[in-house]
Amino acid sequence: MVEWSAEEPGPLVRPYVHTGGRTDCTGEELDVSALLSAIPGTDGHGLSLSAAAVRELCVEPVSLAEIAAALECPISVTRVLVGELVDQGMLRLAAPRTDRPDVSFMERLRNDVRNL
Repeated sequence: MVEWSAEEPGPLVRPYVHTGGRTDCTGEELDVSALLSAIPGTDGHGLSLSAAAVRELCVEPVSLAEIAAALECPISVTRVLVGELVDQGMLRLAAPRTDRPDVSFMERLRNDVRNL
């Protein structure tokens, strides 16, 4: 990413410019902790600069929140960009684990540790 100094703040780009005016992604709602990775062998030719930057960040698995932070973009904008790339088959989505341990098990474990 380009660094801007305080004397030269750089150009202001509205969020809708990154998404081509789109505000909704066509797929399911993406969690901020969802891991994304680029699918090897897919051609990124013809992507917008923002979409190409997202794809480049996903060479290694990275979360949606990390992509938004790296691009300095709102999560909503990043969701649209990522959703488009997932729909096009350029990114693989690995949803975060949602299975939580049983609360009673965690309480027993805590009590056992305290008793040590």
